[in-house]
Amino acid sequence: MGFSGLEIARSGMYVNERALSVTGHNISNVNTKGYARQQAMITTGPYQNYINYQIGLGASIEETRQIRHIFLDNIYRNENTSFGYWETRSKTFQEVQTILGDPMGDGLQNVLNQFWNSWQELSKEPDSLTIRALVRQRAEALVHQINHLGEQLDKLQEDLNKQIMLTIKQINGITEQIADLNVKIMKEEICGDNANDYRDQRNLLLDELSKLANFEFTEMQNGDVQVTLGGFILVTKGEQINLVAGKSDTNKMFYVPKIEGEDIEVPVKSGVLKGLLESRGDVSGSIEGIADPSANPVASSVNIVSDLKMRLNVLVNSLVTQVNNLHKSGKTLGNPPSDGEDFFVAINPAYPLEMGNIKLNDNLADLDNIVASKSGDSGDNTIALAIANLRDARVITDTSGVVSMDDYYQTIILIVGTGGSEAKKTAENQRILVNSAESQRQSIMGVSMDEEMSNMMKYKFAYSASSRTINVIDDMLETIILRMGLVGR
Repeated sequence: MGFSGLEIARSGMYVNERALSVTGHNISNVNTKGYARQQAMITTGPYQNYINYQIGLGASIEETRQIRHIFLDNIYRNENTSFGYWETRSKTFQEVQTILGDPMGDGLQNVLNQFWNSWQELSKEPDSLTIRALVRQRAEALVHQINHLGEQLDKLQEDLNKQIMLTIKQINGITEQIADLNVKIMKEEICGDNANDYRDQRNLLLDELSKLANFEFTEMQNGDVQVTLGGFILVTKGEQINLVAGKSDTNKMFYVPKIEGEDIEVPVKSGVLKGLLESRGDVSGSIEGIADPSANPVASSVNIVSDLKMRLNVLVNSLVTQVNNLHKSGKTLGNPPSDGEDFFVAINPAYPLEMGNIKLNDNLADLDNIVASKSGDSGDNTIALAIANLRDARVITDTSGVVSMDDYYQTIILIVGTGGSEAKKTAENQRILVNSAESQRQSIMGVSMDEEMSNMMKYKFAYSASSRTINVIDDMLETIILRMGLVGR
């Protein structure tokens, strides 16, 4: 073993020093989110060719690679996209259930029951001013509840609309960072180095992006990642295209994701953004959007808030129409009695009678104008009894046929409850799948302190062995150079 032995020992010190550095880097990043452990790939060094044989010149570092599993990354991101979608829907249903207040007894059903009961009491004493005052009081409570319910649902829809805008801004911020990292990675790796830390940062951003929408990620041969959504390329190399919160073609007050500079809506199929779009809905939920006010809206409940508002407005419109028709058909308690008027009227006559636009007729301040009789006689309870019986009258067309207002409202509560239960259960299942995929990823890419300490000892001993080899060769060469040939002098 001569000078080639020194090269072998030197390479051993070099590769083990590099491996120790990689191990230390892993240990220092054990708590860094998104960090994938790295490994120094030690391989055989070059050979020195002679006439009849070869001499190996030690070891070398082939690369410092990340320990990741692309297949598990894809599984995690796919499940994360579905989780974002169902989690968003579940949160919306929880807010809707809080607004409705049913079946806890604090919602619309309780106020409706009190309203019907007051007319039932009036039918027993149709000339009683005390009970007429009760009818007006219960009617005012019903109007307040209906309008307040409409205001809360309008606010929820507006909040969801704002969240859509903020989510689009969040997406733009992430894609901008990805484009910047693409450039840094390509610059590092064009010279043959591995930009592992930059790749970790980019992969963490891709994970965040996967929850927001159904993005597709494609890594190119030069190291950059191409990001697409709905067939539109948002990131390629160092170039990034923003999404904008553009006005919806269906409702100009609502935002939808569009490509910046073009009036093109980007189709989104899943993720938080899709969950927000479906939660808000495509329309305001006005009764004007329904051709037949007594017909049941589409029973899909995909667009949560707009669908709920349309259903409730069908109920409210039917209630107002039926009560007004009966109230106008009777006579007041005055002397002489006069024709009855609308019981409910619009706050703004330019808009339909629906949530947020209902009040009692101002003329009902005079209790004699509350109609209980058909003929005007003091003992006639025909109208009061007919209004009380509206509770069970089949006046609304539903998918199951013609149903009563109470049954129709219970169907609404059932739809909300079932939809909320489904969304919550599915979101919980998706959370389990995401956590499972993350656990599998971490079992491969996560830093194990026990493993790293074992590697540290291994590389330390290998480094020490290489350095001792150099000492041995040095001593051997010293003996050959300084002592051989001294005999006989």
